[in-house]
Amino acid sequence: MLIFRSLHTAYKVTFFFILCFVLLQNGFAQAPSYRIIKDTTDTSSIVNKIHTIQEVEVSSIHPLSNVKTGSMGISFDVNELKMLPSLISDSDPFKSLQYMGGISQAGEASSNIVVRGGDNDQNLIQLNGCQVENPTHILGLFSVFNPDLIDQMRFIKSGVPAEYGGRLSSVIDVRNFINTPEQLQVTGNIGLIASRLTIKLPITDNISIYAAHRMSYVGTMIIPLLVKIGIDPKLAQNNFEFTDTNFGFNYNITSSTRLSGHLYMGNDAVKIQDNTTFAIEENSSKWGNKLGNIQLSHVFSDKFSMIHYLNFSQFELKSNLNWINALYKIGTSKSLMQYKSDYIYLLDNHKFKGGIELSSNELLPASIKNLSADSLNRFENKSKSSDLGLYLRDEFEYGPLLLNIGFRSNMFIKHPDSNISVSNFADKYYSGFEPRFFSRIMLDNESSLKFSATKHFQYLNRVQLIKIGLPTEIILSSSKHIKPSAMWHFSGGYFKSLFDNEWELSAEAYYKTFSNLLEFKGNLTDLFTVDKIENLLYDGCGYAYGSEFMIKRNGEKFNGWINYALGWNYRQFDEINQGKPFLATNDRRHDITLVGMYTVNEKINISASFVYATGSRLNLPRSWFVVDDKVILEYTKYNSFKMPDYHRLDVSMSYKLKEIKKVKSEIHFSVYNLYNRANPFQVYFSTKQDEKNKYDYKINMSYLMPILPSLSWTFKL
Repeated sequence: MLIFRSLHTAYKVTFFFILCFVLLQNGFAQAPSYRIIKDTTDTSSIVNKIHTIQEVEVSSIHPLSNVKTGSMGISFDVNELKMLPSLISDSDPFKSLQYMGGISQAGEASSNIVVRGGDNDQNLIQLNGCQVENPTHILGLFSVFNPDLIDQMRFIKSGVPAEYGGRLSSVIDVRNFINTPEQLQVTGNIGLIASRLTIKLPITDNISIYAAHRMSYVGTMIIPLLVKIGIDPKLAQNNFEFTDTNFGFNYNITSSTRLSGHLYMGNDAVKIQDNTTFAIEENSSKWGNKLGNIQLSHVFSDKFSMIHYLNFSQFELKSNLNWINALYKIGTSKSLMQYKSDYIYLLDNHKFKGGIELSSNELLPASIKNLSADSLNRFENKSKSSDLGLYLRDEFEYGPLLLNIGFRSNMFIKHPDSNISVSNFADKYYSGFEPRFFSRIMLDNESSLKFSATKHFQYLNRVQLIKIGLPTEIILSSSKHIKPSAMWHFSGGYFKSLFDNEWELSAEAYYKTFSNLLEFKGNLTDLFTVDKIENLLYDGCGYAYGSEFMIKRNGEKFNGWINYALGWNYRQFDEINQGKPFLATNDRRHDITLVGMYTVNEKINISASFVYATGSRLNLPRSWFVVDDKVILEYTKYNSFKMPDYHRLDVSMSYKLKEIKKVKSEIHFSVYNLYNRANPFQVYFSTKQDEKNKYDYKINMSYLMPILPSLSWTFKL
């Protein structure tokens, strides 16, 4: 009851606004004269019915899908997202998620994805059904997903169906191309910051292969260019580089059986040295993802089909830090072997889907060394665990009402750190039951109400050691001392299409409760003084609530939208802030996105995007004093400081060149951070002692990304 009494008045006004809006629209709307045919955007379904019809225009996404689907997720038109401005004059549909609403602006050059108050590690991100631990390159400036290979992408922020598990906050499901090309296709992009090349090759009528490679050269080209135009001479000491490679095949064994496989390998290297705008010395990080999976699908009939996955993924992170006059080397890693199977059965008006997931995890929680003191080392034993998930759901319609009711059952086993034996197989056992429910009711032909209530468990967590901007995380599994994280998520909204879908409106509200959240309570030196890292973790709870509003224009020449999110995000730990709730680090009160895309003619497209987000929360000292030649910092309420607000404007233009010998190409020009906004990369305090033993206390800000123009050439043959 205490939590509900704490809801802000503005949040109650949001519900009132939605209710009034629905009543007004429903009062003036005419009753529909025909029944709405179901339009599913479930990309996992492989049941198809084939009919011979006259030539029609084909669209990958139904124009009313946002109104008619039950889940409050978004299935994207990938071609539309490729028109949005980006850092490298290159399309990146995954990075475009930040413009779509529901995902907060994490900050300058941050890889964090914050969805409705959730933490970064609480998002389930998949490539062809295989988990991706870190989905970005170079601190979030690029994604690991090659835009030339993306065929489908789905983002689910609420009403998550039962087939997705293991994470609390959201689902981002990316699928590579599945159609066999009729002939050799070569596409690529050559730019100032990065380039890529993709090849798709049909071997036979039923077999095709593809390969893609990308690489960047920020440190060798773009930063020296910035130095020459006078941005900051010492920026040339920094370096940001990445490479990634994709291989895959598709084999249509028969008309109803398909085998496909995919392999991904990517590596990042970031090095930031001392310069006038970034006062952290010689910090560097290296990380990499490796993914591999095979999928086998079979259609038994027009009502029954199945698909099997065999997945492997690996993530490794190593960071070198110069922190408080000491050098540290921190490492962590995770590997996953997984088998999944999905079964889809259509019965009259019901769509049943069920399946099983069996996973084996191996973690290196932490490898930490103080390079300034050889005696200070910590190497955790590898942690092994297994988990089993079973799910079943049914989606069905009765007139204007669509319901999706399901459940997910989990079993998690933490194995002993020593060798596993039959007599000593489980060190700790957890089980969980996750009910999943969402519904949609059509109020008329072009408007609907949606509501969802879902429960989620998460057994593996990434814990941030220090908030320095660079990745400094360790990965921990549930154990005797760490309980699984859990969340209830309630969400509802009103969705409306106007003027033959020329305009779309939506208003949503949500409420989340979190339990068994983790927070690192010490500093890096404490890691060498405890037997178990668990002794340096706080266990707490939290809640988040807010609302989201969207207005979208779907025009022939001009498309765009405005998203506004209003949210509150609280955490509560017995040992922090005297046990009272406090604003979470990723609390952002206001989040605004404006996007515009205009087709000038058949050759020229221009676009612009503006983002604004309230600054995140920080726990900084309010005062300091010296006792016995030691600096004592005095703090006020936890996370009472707020970073400066984040905002920037990006613009881009693409020009289609004349086709030469069947080579189609475009020139892309973009400007990132057009008005050169100095968005802080980090805010921190420092105390220095001069030659006269006088102390100087300052709160400093670090900046990373100035205005960045970019030019690239994209070709296809």
